[in-house]
Amino acid sequence: MNSLYSTLYLIAVLGLLLAAVVLSDSLYLRSPSGVLMLFGIGLFLSLGFLLFGHIRFDETPSGEPEENRLRS
Repeated sequence: MNSLYSTLYLIAVLGLLLAAVVLSDSLYLRSPSGVLMLFGIGLFLSLGFLLFGHIRFDETPSGEPEENRLRS
């Protein structure tokens, strides 16, 4: 399973880099507003990885929930 995730991660990163190269050929992205937009998107993605990269969505619960002993 780890090798599958590693492979998918590698494909995603290479795809994003290739998309950035293809998009850089656009005349709009060579203008100051296009450069600012690319900077903003890159900053948004970087901060997302920094702030939320530690969260795992496939973790199993640590154990069974404890019973409340206050119930009668």
